Amino acid sequence: MNNKKINLIGSLLFVIIGLFVFLNPDVIVKFISYFIGGVLIALGLYKTINYYIQDKNLGIVNQNELGFGVTMIVLGILLVCLAGTIEFLTRVMIGGWLIVSGISRIANTFYTTVRDSKFYALLIVGFILICGGLYTIIDSNLPFKILGLFMIIYGVIDFVSYFVYKDAFVTDKKEEIKEAELIEENKEDTSKSKK
Repeated sequence: MNNKKINLIGSLLFVIIGLFVFLNPDVIVKFISYFIGGVLIALGLYKTINYYIQDKNLGIVNQNELGFGVTMIVLGILLVCLAGTIEFLTRVMIGGWLIVSGISRIANTFYTTVRDSKFYALLIVGFILICGGLYTIIDSNLPFKILGLFMIIYGVIDFVSYFVYKDAFVTDKKEEIKEAELIEENKEDTSKSKK
């Protein structure tokens, strides 16, 4: 399978995953939380068991390994148990960042001395950022819906560009072949004229 077909399959997968993330963001958040939590628990168990095996068989005591293992188990359990809270915290962090950016932008506009169209544009952008931040906090899964939407848009653009550039590459190859044929004809003509 060549690179072009792999890119085509990749763009289709991006659209499918993007649709799933856009339509079911809560399932995605829970899946990611459960997956990462499971991996952390498995790593923690491995490190903890490895600590006890090394202690019993070799007499090597590595407290860092035990501490790392227990920490990973606790973090994994937290991720699994608090999957819904993680989505909420993500919304609060992104929404809070937008609100702070909007307030900062509004505050900075009042330091300008000229009250022209740029002043009012910055003021409006600040208010839009504040409203966007509040909406992000209130509407559940909005950041993940936006992520899904971006994935869909990227996949569609990549898919369309595959067909647009495929024709361009074919045209370029045909032109290269014609140029090569002309060069060969010129070489033959020059060699005949020298004889």
